[in-house]
Amino acid sequence: MESIRVSPRHLGQMRTGSFCPRCFWYLIAMKFRAPFDMGMPGIMYHLDNFEKRIVEAHFKSHDSAPKWLKKLGCTAPVSFPFKMTQEFPKLGLTLVGMPDAVFTKEDGSLLLVDYKSAKYKGEDDPFLPCYETQLWGYAQLLKANGIGNVTSAALVYFENQLAEYKERPLDLLTNKGLQVPFEVKLHDIEIDLDALLPLMKRFRAYADAATPPEGREGCKNCVRLSGLLDVEQVRRNSEKTLRNVDSSISRTIVQSMYQNRHRSTASGADGWEDYLVDGIASDADSMPAAWDI
Repeated sequence: MESIRVSPRHLGQMRTGSFCPRCFWYLIAMKFRAPFDMGMPGIMYHLDNFEKRIVEAHFKSHDSAPKWLKKLGCTAPVSFPFKMTQEFPKLGLTLVGMPDAVFTKEDGSLLLVDYKSAKYKGEDDPFLPCYETQLWGYAQLLKANGIGNVTSAALVYFENQLAEYKERPLDLLTNKGLQVPFEVKLHDIEIDLDALLPLMKRFRAYADAATPPEGREGCKNCVRLSGLLDVEQVRRNSEKTLRNVDSSISRTIVQSMYQNRHRSTASGADGWEDYLVDGIASDADSMPAAWDI
């Protein structure tokens, strides 16, 4: 059985309402490296990094957590390996992940925290099941690597308050640029390690399937994926045509095929600006933490 590395975030994707089995099958086959995938934007990386630095600096300077984090009952930060793993030989899976932060509590157990640079939506957040699964996976890894037992966990949202300044944007102006205010909001997560094994078995079943399953009805990514596969099929048909017919005839045929393809693509792209606008959330900071791992 081929061993596959899987992160808690990958497991969590199967619990979201937008989950598409067909797209997920292809992602597993491509080792979760989608074609033309873009990395984390620089500003998101710096925000994520600075959130951690603020907490670390507060502990060093005041020997305690910031007031908003102290509410969770943390007493001191805990060191852990840069990236933790746990083998599941019977499933042929390696669980791998790295938490944002871990703290001790007064009773000696651990508090697990995941920082989110996003708008807090509470139980209405469509990505909450994925975030929950991330923390379950991190708790499992901390236990398996001998760091300790996680008894509580929380999402710590750093939510920018730009919406409050729409009518008075100059209030954000400083002598050197601008200053964006953030507000921290907490969301407790109940740890459920027993829920991980069924998810890993389900993941393995997708990985072992010889053909992709049916996609979710209305999945936009399936439409894009089909378009990408169609382009590849056109390319292969073109090569086959070139091998089997006279060169002068083949050039005419191939040119016609590509002209038709380009017309179809141009027609399908008509109005893409409106589609792009529709796809952008009303609040830019409500973007899911797809950049988290």
